[in-house]
Amino acid sequence: MQVRLLNSFLLNYFIISYGCQMNEYDSARLAAFLEFQGAIPAINAEKADMILVNTCSVRAKAEESAIARIRDLKPLKERNKSLKIGVLGCMAKNRGESLFKDLPFLDFVLGPKDYGELPAAKLANNYSAFIAIQSGCNMKCSYCIVPYVRGMEQYREVDSVLKEIEEAVANGVSEVTLLGQTVNGYRYKGLSFASLLRRVADVKGIERIRFMSPHPKHYSGELLEILLCEPKIAPHVHLPAQSGSNSILKKMKRQYTRENYLSIVEALRSSNSLYGITTDIICGYPGETEEEFEETLSLLREAKFDSAFTFAYSPREGTPSALEKEFLSEKQKKARLQKIIDLQHSITLERAKLMIGQSEKILLEKLSRKNSDEWVGKTGNFKRVVVKAQPNFREGMYVDCVIEGVKGHTLRGVASQF
Repeated sequence: MQVRLLNSFLLNYFIISYGCQMNEYDSARLAAFLEFQGAIPAINAEKADMILVNTCSVRAKAEESAIARIRDLKPLKERNKSLKIGVLGCMAKNRGESLFKDLPFLDFVLGPKDYGELPAAKLANNYSAFIAIQSGCNMKCSYCIVPYVRGMEQYREVDSVLKEIEEAVANGVSEVTLLGQTVNGYRYKGLSFASLLRRVADVKGIERIRFMSPHPKHYSGELLEILLCEPKIAPHVHLPAQSGSNSILKKMKRQYTRENYLSIVEALRSSNSLYGITTDIICGYPGETEEEFEETLSLLREAKFDSAFTFAYSPREGTPSALEKEFLSEKQKKARLQKIIDLQHSITLERAKLMIGQSEKILLEKLSRKNSDEWVGKTGNFKRVVVKAQPNFREGMYVDCVIEGVKGHTLRGVASQF
């Protein structure tokens, strides 16, 4: 990174982030770096001396949204000639210098590797922290641009990871989320991801451990054992499935089968039927037949995901799948997507109702925006819970509660120790 480019004479900065938790993590690192140099966060883009747009490039629509937002910043530049505007992240790497042609008012473009030596990241809030342990991806799924913009997998030193967690705990953090493109593929000098989880669980002050996003290929017996036996590891995983059809999974180069995937789901829920499993689903991949689409619907019914991020396939320039011929119209793809959404909605509600009557420990996150007499928190299995406020409630506090009902997809609970 060009340190002089981001010098502290730029007193007020504003960061706009798109995409995954890794991007949020990188934005936090950038903020820490700028504040170390004396910069101050602006309350909005209009008040900033420098605006950084941290972008995602996984899907074409994500790039389109980011470019539209960047274009909206042009009037600010016209009114304030000293304003600096930079584009960061995956789209910056993917499009590179061509961004200056489309957006000539930009001052700089930096890909993820250009700020790889920034200080390690800070808190997501006062009680929870994201900790990146791996960057890049070796998988090269046919529809995904990430390996081309973030490079091959690289893993942080164990001691560096543990030191960052200990520093976070010293600042009041009790929950950490380990981040990586294929986080459970982590390895360092013979140490596996499962072994790292054990080391993290041993850190005094850590009460809850999460991670994202794992790849189904990297679920070993050793990993499953610690996930089910270590109480500090939250009983939830975001496990991208993408499709329920073996033939489509093969075209996607996902490196697992439907049967492999379901065996992981079965193992995770073997001793805890409420183990939270969320996922990503793509429909309308090039060549997807009606029968193959129905296999995805049947996967949803069998796996019973707690929730899902769902997408209709769109070609991503620079990926192998973009070269494949499409047979489905946008209308057909959207119709399939709606079927998935409708089915998953009913499954999500079904899963939420199973929580009624359960005693759960929730981590209080914030006062409800709708009602200042209520707090919002999350269960270990990553479900949102609203509870009546108590005088001693505070952000980052763990509270035992009994789930009494469901409103929408949100659980309603009563704190049991008050």
